[in-house]
Amino acid sequence: MSRRESSRRLGAGHRLILIREQDAQHSGSGCCGRLGEAHTALGGAADFSHSRALMEALGVVYRRLRDVAPGLSIDVVDSRNTIWLYPAVWRASRRAGYGLGASLKNLSRAGAATAVVLDGDVLFSGALPEPDSVVAAVMAHLHTACAA
Repeated sequence: MSRRESSRRLGAGHRLILIREQDAQHSGSGCCGRLGEAHTALGGAADFSHSRALMEALGVVYRRLRDVAPGLSIDVVDSRNTIWLYPAVWRASRRAGYGLGASLKNLSRAGAATAVVLDGDVLFSGALPEPDSVVAAVMAHLHTACAA
C-alpha cells in the first residue's frame, strides 16, 4: 500500500466526538453573531469571549484532524445534546470492548463542555490542552489502533 493510500485510510473505522462549549442562548448570541467578537461594540464587554475561545480551539482540532486523518468520522456536538451524546458514547465504548465500569466512567466524563472522545474513550474532559497536543493524542491512538 502506498503512503498516499495509507494516509487516505488513516482513521477509517474510527469515530471522534468533539464536545464543544455551549454556543446558543448566551445573551442573544446565536448563529448570526456572538457577543465578544472583536468587530462588535461589545467585544470588550464582560461577555462569553472565553467560551468562544474554547470553541475556536476545538475548531482548530477539527480542521487539523480532518486534514491528517481523512478517514476519521468526526462529530462536533454541543454539550447539552445529551439525548444523542450519551447513547453514542455508551455504544462506542462498549463496541470498543470497554467493560461496564470503564464505560460508565467514559460516560460520566463525556458530558463536560470541551471534551474529546475517540471510539468511546474520553481522551480529554473539561480542560483541553493546546490543539497540537489534542491532535497528537488522537493521532497516537489512531496509529496504535492501525498497528494492532
